[in-house]
Amino acid sequence: MNILKSLELTREYAICPKCGNENVGNGEGVLRIEEDTFFRACKCGWSVSVEGEGIEE
Repeated sequence: MNILKSLELTREYAICPKCGNENVGNGEGVLRIEEDTFFRACKCGWSVSVEGEGIEE
């Protein structure tokens, strides 16, 4: 995933809109950025997945 798009999505989803949690890891939530997928989940059950934003050449 393009680094600029990754940063934009990370800022947009840094705080859970459902419960306000901003932590990831240690059971608090998940942030996973792969080649063409951005995934953010929270311990409260909220999650978002953005696909198809591949690496720009």
